[in-house]
Amino acid sequence: MDRPRRLGRAIALIASITLLAGCFGYNRSAKRWSYVGDTVLLLGGGAAIAVDVTSKDTPCTGDSCPYRSPIHGTLVGGVVLAAAGLFGLLFNATRDNVKTSR
Repeated sequence: MDRPRRLGRAIALIASITLLAGCFGYNRSAKRWSYVGDTVLLLGGGAAIAVDVTSKDTPCTGDSCPYRSPIHGTLVGGVVLAAAGLFGLLFNATRDNVKTSR
């Protein structure tokens, strides 16, 4: 496995762990931390997309070249993570704070 693929997988793993932590805040303090988590998702997804786009395989020149899809797992993972981060940011920005009795 080449280095860009490993780097992309590591970025996707870190961002996925952030996604599992839950990035939806219910009060002012929780929203602040959820914005941090959502930003990590966006940055991780963008980095995964950048790694996939910049690491191209050498083109095959010959008669018996197998088909290679331009869409790889790292690209799909990056799009999913970036979309989750964007959704979390929009959800937190439009969600009302829950008033707790303390």
